[in-house]
Amino acid sequence: MPRRAPVGSSPGTLLQPSGARPPRWQAFGYGPQGCEELRQPDIAALRALCQRHPRVWLNVDGLGDVEALRRIADVFGLHPLALEDVLNTHQRTKADEFPGQVFLIARMLHWNPSLGLHALEADQLSLFLGRDFVITFQEHPGDNFDLLRERLRARQPELLGRGVDYLAYELLDAVIDGYFPVLEAIGEQVEKLELEALENPRHQTLVEIHECKRDLIEMRRSVWPLREALHRLEHQQQVPIDPLTRPYLADCHDHTVQLMDLIESFRDIAASLTEIYLTSNSNRLNEVMKVLTIISTIFIPLTFVVGVYGMNFHHMPELGWRYGYLLCLLLMLAVAVALTLYFRHKGWIGRASRERDRPPSGGGPAA
Repeated sequence: MPRRAPVGSSPGTLLQPSGARPPRWQAFGYGPQGCEELRQPDIAALRALCQRHPRVWLNVDGLGDVEALRRIADVFGLHPLALEDVLNTHQRTKADEFPGQVFLIARMLHWNPSLGLHALEADQLSLFLGRDFVITFQEHPGDNFDLLRERLRARQPELLGRGVDYLAYELLDAVIDGYFPVLEAIGEQVEKLELEALENPRHQTLVEIHECKRDLIEMRRSVWPLREALHRLEHQQQVPIDPLTRPYLADCHDHTVQLMDLIESFRDIAASLTEIYLTSNSNRLNEVMKVLTIISTIFIPLTFVVGVYGMNFHHMPELGWRYGYLLCLLLMLAVAVALTLYFRHKGWIGRASRERDRPPSGGGPAA
């Protein structure tokens, strides 16, 4: 369970998340003149970096030191309510406006097959966008920003010559692009479960279907509010967004719409998988019951014959007949063969049953 401030605490009370990692800092100062990178800078070096460069991106991995985060907040003037949300790592995706800055929370999703059923990992990304800085806070190391860092180190003119609003777009675009591989992995899992539910349904199949539904719900909770947050960021007034950057944010919004369409499609398929699983199990049970019923039906007249001649009355002519036993066996065999041929003729067993259940030939669906 996440830690929460006691009821009645003052707004902006900071509580360190349980099990949080110690923070690791990485700062980039950049502008048209170049780019400078600092790893694990102290507060004095961070202030000096802000003075040397017109734009700064600070990334913090780990939330295990409240005092260090508070010092960072003092340097950039981060609002205490927003900093409280940074430490509360179960926030809904949203965008809030504060004086001189915009605060946005998004979910970074990763697919880790080594975890088995629970392969979907979620990490909260907290992003502050100011007039000359971008700050990102992450719960754990590892993100989708490595290519962006390499482009900054390579001093790509497109990044160095644009404002921090464009850098914020690049970060959000990397987060959204990371959703597509996760959704592709879930889509492959849905297809596998659909085939398994049709051909070989097991109890484990049902467990994996429910886990797949849970993953899709988690993705929907991450993507759905992100559309609104991007729309709000595109039209917010606290930090001016360059008109050249707005089309890029609109493109991010379009990607979230595309993601939602795919998620809803997979959710519809996943919702039907349970019905497919139950129907397949029911069909298998019906096949078993059909076989048992046919066997029972064949043995009913045989049991009747055996029961009649097992009553041991004295005046039963066939009991004293020399060929009575052989005739009784032949009679039971004839009845069993006759019933089997009848069931085959009706299409309940044998070739006629298989031909009836076979899909029509011709390469297309039946009319």
